[in-house]
Amino acid sequence: MDTVALALGWILSILFGLLALSMFLTGNPIQAIPLIAIILLLLPPVRGLLQQVIGRPIPGWLIAVLVIALLAVFVLLSTRNKPTSIYYTPEHEAKLMSMYDARLQAWPVPFETRYVDTQYGKVHVIVSGPDQAPPLLLLHASAVSGVSWLENIEELNDHFRTYAIDTIGDVGRSKLEDLEHFPGDGQELSDLVADVADKLGVGRAPVVGASQGGFIATNYALHAPERVEKVVLLGPMGYAGTSASVIRIMLAAMFPLKPIRENTARWAFGDSSAVQDAYGDWLQTVVGGVASKQARPKPIAPEQMENLQVPVLLVLGARDNLVGDPEKARQLVHNAPNIQVEVVDTGHLVGVEKPVLVNDLILSFLGVR
Repeated sequence: MDTVALALGWILSILFGLLALSMFLTGNPIQAIPLIAIILLLLPPVRGLLQQVIGRPIPGWLIAVLVIALLAVFVLLSTRNKPTSIYYTPEHEAKLMSMYDARLQAWPVPFETRYVDTQYGKVHVIVSGPDQAPPLLLLHASAVSGVSWLENIEELNDHFRTYAIDTIGDVGRSKLEDLEHFPGDGQELSDLVADVADKLGVGRAPVVGASQGGFIATNYALHAPERVEKVVLLGPMGYAGTSASVIRIMLAAMFPLKPIRENTARWAFGDSSAVQDAYGDWLQTVVGGVASKQARPKPIAPEQMENLQVPVLLVLGARDNLVGDPEKARQLVHNAPNIQVEVVDTGHLVGVEKPVLVNDLILSFLGVR
């Protein structure tokens, strides 16, 4: 029994130690204090020393009561000190917004920015392209914001007036009013896109979505097919290995040490020079400084794809660790009507790695090339 208690003490101490470390690394040192006290109570060498000092064994029931009380303090501190921003610190936000503005200033065509009021807060949109050109909605990958269309926008604007939407609850210029109130499922995501489009004066239009944006675009097409002409999905989430990807990124966010940040960013977004030169520092800062508030991408069921009423272009990266094996994604949609699948030699950010190829695929599919 003593051996079991000893092993349990070490295991629990390590687990609470990791949680305390996460609190420090994510800018919550006050919440780490009760966790450190729990570690001192459970750690076998410390508990043995305490017993020597007081001259008697510490009853197990007393340890349990103290641990429960300290956990209650931890929960109380966590609920009282609710974050008011998705950014861990003002410094993280300032750094990312500085990089955002630098990329926006490099936008190769004239643009304007608009804010749209929604039930969740203000949604920021980058608008560019000829006034009389047909509209095209752009929904970006998670963690890279609307400026991630920088590599694609010039060619797209030769044919379309584009609306690059910063996903609310994610890094970018959109801002949630309440971190506990954000679109949490496919229907709510679809309704939000429709609301933003209405307020921009955009009716029925094609949609291009990358990664998380592809998950949003899929739900928009499923729930509001009358508003969608065609859908282009670039490495969309929800089509293969979503759960493992989300877990790995969540762990990196909990323990944002530099080696973990670097490894996770390269694993998730690829190590091509095009991606790393444009987004390497950005992605590491996001992993270590942002806790996004948005719907987690759930797997798209094959029967849902079969119900899609609009033409779909699915572009998959052969080396995409987030989506996974492109053949598995292809199998998911093999019974879907009006779907075209293309596999390109890229990682996750297909439009950044191969902008010329991806632009050609998009424009050909949309019938303007």
